[in-house]
Amino acid sequence: MSRAGISARERAIRSRLAQIVHGQPVMRATPCMREVTCGKASCRCARGDKHPALYVSCSVEGKSRQMFVPQSLGSEVRQWVANYRRVQELLEQLSELWWDELKARKRKEKDRP
Repeated sequence: MSRAGISARERAIRSRLAQIVHGQPVMRATPCMREVTCGKASCRCARGDKHPALYVSCSVEGKSRQMFVPQSLGSEVRQWVANYRRVQELLEQLSELWWDELKARKRKEKDRP
């Protein structure tokens, strides 16, 4: 389909998708907060008051993988995950447009003499 044949809605979705994919980090993961102990005998966590810690996890080829995220990177990594989710949402919107296009084309085929 030519560029002129693309609807304004599709053009907007594709533009936003390209901006994210080409300009921002994207990470498929789920952020998880955990409570952990640091291992220092004199620390409060040794008495049960554990430290909050951010991890990211995802499944790859049926195997779960997880990684600790240092506090200094927490908001950045959360943004990477949000970018990935936004990409998924935009792809779903594009897919829905093409489902509608297929329905319209089928109707035209059916109405042809």
